[in-house]
Amino acid sequence: MQMRKGRLIAGLILILCPSLIQAKVMLVVSSNQPCYLEIVQGFKKNSALSFEEYNLSGLEDEARKLGKRLEGNKPDLLIAVGNLAAKVAKEYCDGCAVVYVAANNVRGIKLSGDKVSGISVHPPAAKIIEGIKTALPDRKRIGIIYNPLYTSKEITELQAAASKSGLSFQAISVTQIKDLPPSLNQLASQMDVYLMLDDPGVISPDTFPYIFMTCFQKKIPIFATSMDFIEKGAIAGFAPQPDQIVAELTAMSAQVLNQKYSSGKEKNAPAKLFINNKIAQMWNFNFPPQAKSQATLIQ
Repeated sequence: MQMRKGRLIAGLILILCPSLIQAKVMLVVSSNQPCYLEIVQGFKKNSALSFEEYNLSGLEDEARKLGKRLEGNKPDLLIAVGNLAAKVAKEYCDGCAVVYVAANNVRGIKLSGDKVSGISVHPPAAKIIEGIKTALPDRKRIGIIYNPLYTSKEITELQAAASKSGLSFQAISVTQIKDLPPSLNQLASQMDVYLMLDDPGVISPDTFPYIFMTCFQKKIPIFATSMDFIEKGAIAGFAPQPDQIVAELTAMSAQVLNQKYSSGKEKNAPAKLFINNKIAQMWNFNFPPQAKSQATLIQ
């Protein structure tokens, strides 16, 4: 339904504004990560826009090479998929209309402005707290480690939402990865559920296994806001699915070109509750009936 809705909106805009078909659009993909490629394939299938595609293959050299091309030949719209593509938009496409997606570094690199719009990687704070209460109703003490460079706004919103719901919320900020182990040990006695945001200043392929094992050993379940983290080891989470992200990206890109969308804004893709059955079995944990009825099960 979400995909069809996004395709319909984009198609109507192009029918009403045929000049948009002539607009120069570039889709820049950070790498061949499956989550990026799934978004790209969905966008190709559902968008009526004509565009040039450039895959950076995760290489800074490729980013610089593309940057040189863009210096004298900027597109009308640059769609940035992932962190490295967002960095290209920031460094080489000043003044362009930009739509970013699947990029959790936009605050850190200060990718913003009147012509910059995007799909947030973070669901609304109130929905995250609601998801925790539904999936893990006996857990009352939320803990999180975050990097203020990337997620300070979300932490403030989460603190307010948790307080409103009667839950404890303990957050420790770190700016260097070396501070993660002592911070997690400090936090362990103050929480009974760990909230994992898509924060590049904390979560990486190197740190995720450490956080997962530490929490598992201390019998602290992880609730995540990324499908990737939910599938890798969180017991549950609240996150958007790729088709929902694609629907929002398809509609927003067409609307930005037609100047029908208020640029300079970030939008949340619709998200839903997920429960990871494999991890629940490791914990010997039974979700309450309400969670089972509302959530999508990951085997």
